[in-house]
Amino acid sequence: MYFYPYFENNWYYATDPDALASLYRHGKEITMLIPFWYGVTGQGTLVDQSDQAALNLARQFNIPVLAIVHNFAARQYGPLIHRLLTDNNLRKTLIANIRSMLLDNRFIGVNIDFEFVPPEDRAFMTAFMAELNSALKPCGLLVTISLPPELRDDPAHPFSGAFSYPDLARYSDQVYILAYDEHVAEPGPIASIGFVRQVLAYALTVIPRWKIRLGMAVYGRDWSAGETLPQELSYRDAVVRAAAFGAEIRYDEKEQEPTYSYTERGINHVVWFENARSFAVKLDLARRENIPGIGVWRLGLEDQEIWRLFKQQRRYSIKSRISK
Repeated sequence: MYFYPYFENNWYYATDPDALASLYRHGKEITMLIPFWYGVTGQGTLVDQSDQAALNLARQFNIPVLAIVHNFAARQYGPLIHRLLTDNNLRKTLIANIRSMLLDNRFIGVNIDFEFVPPEDRAFMTAFMAELNSALKPCGLLVTISLPPELRDDPAHPFSGAFSYPDLARYSDQVYILAYDEHVAEPGPIASIGFVRQVLAYALTVIPRWKIRLGMAVYGRDWSAGETLPQELSYRDAVVRAAAFGAEIRYDEKEQEPTYSYTERGINHVVWFENARSFAVKLDLARRENIPGIGVWRLGLEDQEIWRLFKQQRRYSIKSRISK
């Protein structure tokens, strides 16, 4: 089995003060930055949401940038992405604008992050990636994609049916398998080790190992009784909230993730979140499965102890190479 000499430590980025502060502290340890910066419009143009301060830091630390092109991660933008994918002229316009954006900004490539794509657009999603690949490869640009977690291929699935892992991988240099969001509508782990193991196991059957980057979470969620959707928390938010309400944080050995519950004004809350311990378990899985890297959502939300894990891993990798 081939072992990759370098393990990519790639991080997603969304503009906020905590993310910028974390980029400043840890930029030298990041392999690639994947910023959530370019939204699509109905005309195939891009909404520039880039952060000049973060871009300056990325250049200062010589961090390659894979710019995310997205449809705003919102359900109401499903019809918008449907039009862009199914209209030949709009699809070509969008691809041309992506190419220009990458070249103008000297980015190394793109990460496509389309969500809520109608499952009936599966063939169009694949066609888009094929055409994007054809347009970008002659320029030496990387073509990458972020994909929702799947346990098996289900073309009718309302959230992931549009994404054919093997077909999309064929036209991508890297495939980010987002092995999190296990629970959203109801309380539960962000990414239990069993769930991550199953998602990765399926991906490895249909995508070349060297293309896979395991998507990992560093955030938490707070579910309150009577509310439809939970509140997203950073690691710091989660531990501060537990302390404020006198809640005991319990590490669930089966799920390999911390959790606690509390009551505020008569309303019951359940919190699950990621910390360095839960992150280490999944990081170890990626290493044992010989995945060449990870993509972490997202910078600024993490337990700072996670960065010690990377330093320990780097020392181990150097020691291993010297001993061979």
